[in-house]
Amino acid sequence: MREEERSLELIAELRLDLDAADVHNAQCVPEFINDIMLHLFESELKRLPSANYMAKQADINIKMREILVDWLVEVHLKFKLQSETLFLTINLIDRFLERRAVSRTKLQLVGCTAMLIAAKYEEIYAPEVRDFVYISDQAYTRDQILAMESIMLNTLGFYITVPTALRFGERLCRVSKVSSETENFVHYLMELTLQDSKFLRYRPSEIAAAATYLAMKSTNHAWDATVEKACGHTVRKLNEVLVDLQQLAARDPPKYRAVRKKYLNKKFFEVSKLPICDL
Repeated sequence: MREEERSLELIAELRLDLDAADVHNAQCVPEFINDIMLHLFESELKRLPSANYMAKQADINIKMREILVDWLVEVHLKFKLQSETLFLTINLIDRFLERRAVSRTKLQLVGCTAMLIAAKYEEIYAPEVRDFVYISDQAYTRDQILAMESIMLNTLGFYITVPTALRFGERLCRVSKVSSETENFVHYLMELTLQDSKFLRYRPSEIAAAATYLAMKSTNHAWDATVEKACGHTVRKLNEVLVDLQQLAARDPPKYRAVRKKYLNKKFFEVSKLPICDL
């Protein structure tokens, strides 16, 4: 049996007491949770950019993408948006850049527009176009942002819904019953990967599983068979992404540190100060 088929089988077999406890919570829909996770796992590759798409771009490069993501993390924090909005924003940017050549003068416009679309999709009260005109220091006009919104949506075929690492990570944190500190550590590690294009070659579920494993091990939580079933990947299969994520978290870059600065806040339990475990 192929590894992927076995992973889906493990998730399908999983039944948890914690889900049964939510039977009267309409928002949790515990009776459908396995079907939901199976669907996310089966569809996660359908809306992913290719890992080397930047090679097609003539005027922008990986470093510029890194700078853009760093700025968008700060904008996301300033607007007090949901985590889902940030993860969806980066996915929209990468999928768009894979399909359309963009000049360096328009890269920030692509970032603003992607966050506008993601916010409309995820937020109750989304920032308005004028907010993005302001936050970009009026580098772009309202009409330019609206025009790019139309171009981006048409380029992507209006396919906005995507399974991101955040969704898999939230489920694993719930299954593992970790502390709030560890849950924030998982979110921190997943957000670090948004900026590093190396992680485009991994599935969102693999990134979430690796982040959960490292966060649990770094905060002395036990990774057990139940958590491994829920993530759909064995630790052996995750070895490559675990090594890359551990090295990324252990590195202390001199600049472009928006994610690290964000998670220094007491609201997030200052988890970016925590030492990452060795593998």
